[in-house]
Amino acid sequence: MSQTIKLEVVTPERPVFSAEVAEVQFPTASRGYYGILPGHTPVMTEVGDGLLYYIQEGQKHWITVFGGFAEIGPDHVTILARESETMDMLDLERAEASRQRALKLLKDAQTEHDLAAAQAKLNASLIRLQAAGHPAGHGF
Repeated sequence: MSQTIKLEVVTPERPVFSAEVAEVQFPTASRGYYGILPGHTPVMTEVGDGLLYYIQEGQKHWITVFGGFAEIGPDHVTILARESETMDMLDLERAEASRQRALKLLKDAQTEHDLAAAQAKLNASLIRLQAAGHPAGHGF
């Protein structure tokens, strides 16, 4: 059995990442994190919002993922995400500005819909900041 598994992360706009990795973990929509090693049983599952991590050459790397689906097989993991970024794609200034706007929207929310939309924006900005280890995102 192979010691690696092919990880591909794509969005409707672009391919985000593709490489052979030793391990993958990603957030699901309802069951916490899903861990994948080479030889995994085939399955499809919904992807939640959060940080996907993979191990490559003994190093842990992070990718943001926001919704979508995962197709898993014994030799591959394909993540079809609504949005996703590798660490080099992240713009910390933009993520912090988004966090500030979301906090203002939360404060000014008049309806449940406004509140839910503001909370979703805040969560996305915090995930991005967390990925970069920024203190506002409670980094790793």
